[in-house]
Amino acid sequence: MTSVLDGFPLLSDMTSEERSALEACLEARELDMGSVLFRSGEETDALYFVVDGAISIRADGQNVSELGAGEVLGALSLVCVGRRECDASGATPVKLLSLTRESYVRLREDLPALTLRLQEAILRSFSMLVRGVIGDSRSPSSSSVS
Repeated sequence: MTSVLDGFPLLSDMTSEERSALEACLEARELDMGSVLFRSGEETDALYFVVDGAISIRADGQNVSELGAGEVLGALSLVCVGRRECDASGATPVKLLSLTRESYVRLREDLPALTLRLQEAILRSFSMLVRGVIGDSRSPSSSSVS
């Protein structure tokens, strides 16, 4: 059994059955190039899986990243409530799948083991990101000289 989620590294520790069960809870969404997915300051409300296309991430008016197929954004919105720290819009036409917080809560009630695995994957991914930032800040090339 194959799932569109098979190509997402965040979910690589899940079985095909788990990915298929998760996929059944997702909502398909499409964005045109330039269309806004969310803005800085909005309440976090969903995890997004980029299926096709690219999402531009901007903070303080500056492009900071571009996310493509197989990448996710907004993962922490499922494990903690807060506000978006950046703007996200279609850099190209984009196909997304979203897991809203509401759907996540229902999934947590119906399939607690699956949501625990998803939560662990999100936290593991976040931990690796933080370690990378800390490692970068300790390298001599990242220090600024006045």
